[in-house]
Amino acid sequence: MFKAIQNLFKQLANDTSLPGAVDTQEFELSMAALLCEVASADSSINEKESAAKVHQLSLLLGIDKDRASELLAIAIKDSEESISIYEFTSKLRNVEYKQRNVLIESMWNIAYADGVIDPHEEALIRQVADLIYVKHSDYIKAKLAAFPE
Repeated sequence: MFKAIQNLFKQLANDTSLPGAVDTQEFELSMAALLCEVASADSSINEKESAAKVHQLSLLLGIDKDRASELLAIAIKDSEESISIYEFTSKLRNVEYKQRNVLIESMWNIAYADGVIDPHEEALIRQVADLIYVKHSDYIKAKLAAFPE
């Protein structure tokens, strides 16, 4: 499943003929920045969350962990300098619904990497889900999918 999602992400990121299309680097950095945002939403980033960011980004974009780490280093700075998450979410609205939903699930995986869901993390993921038009029922399903059984 992740291979199909990765291929679609790459295809959409490289298709500049689409209205509102962004280049590949902007697309990748937007994804990475949202993962950074959720990791820092509780005002503390631990080693487990950092590792989860690298792992989730490499899965989402189909890149190796070194490239994911490079993107995250840039995205952390972009995230710290941003005024709002809208600048990141607006670049992801052209992505197919299923893939937007997978992004939300990845954000939940990062939020829960430390074993605790902080209310700030939950609020941020909800806001992102709204801004990229993920239905509330799918937001809840993604949340439940991220928790261990």
